[in-house]
Amino acid sequence: MLNSALRSRAEYAELGADGLAARTTPERDALIVKAVEELLDGRETVLDLCCGYGRIALPLRKAGKVVRGLDISPNLLEAGQAQAAEQELSIDWAIGSMTDLPYKWDSFDAVICLWTAFHELFSEDEQISTICEVSRVLKPGGIAIIEGPVWGPATAAEIANGMRQGPEHRIVTTEHDDNTSSVHFIHDEISYGRLCAAAGIDDYKVYKRDWGGRRRLILEIHAPASS
Repeated sequence: MLNSALRSRAEYAELGADGLAARTTPERDALIVKAVEELLDGRETVLDLCCGYGRIALPLRKAGKVVRGLDISPNLLEAGQAQAAEQELSIDWAIGSMTDLPYKWDSFDAVICLWTAFHELFSEDEQISTICEVSRVLKPGGIAIIEGPVWGPATAAEIANGMRQGPEHRIVTTEHDDNTSSVHFIHDEISYGRLCAAAGIDDYKVYKRDWGGRRRLILEIHAPASS
């Protein structure tokens, strides 16, 4: 199977910022920004992991957060940089992989990884590496928010037509309204628990909530406060 980073980079190079933006709406994004701000609870320094074209990073910066954005896709970052320059917003952008973050220990009050980005990692090794990296760059008392689709059991038809594949049928192909499709991994409380245990994380919670008008699954990781 193609490396996750290479697969994602190729997919978004073809889709582009405009194609990705067409999968959401300004109204949905505004609701998500509001939810993120509430969850961050006054925290100042934020890493938007897999930030794309900056749909969340830009409004967070406008709201006064100190924001860094990292993504694997150069074309999406270029679109975000152009919007930031147009709006005169200062954001530190970087190209990189979520499995190996180019930041020092204890760098951020918060890390967010939204819109199924984390779920583009199919191997458990990559997933654990990312959870470890997210935990590593959190300051004491920091919080990480990972958002993605809600898991449900595969139907016989989905298995037969290849829409659900892999161990536990967690790899899902989703058809979009623009006649494109995407493939992602679906987590639940059990799979997230396995990852956090492997990463040595004790303080976390997994829950479902409304997220921009959709029911989504949230993994919330809390870094231990300094003694």
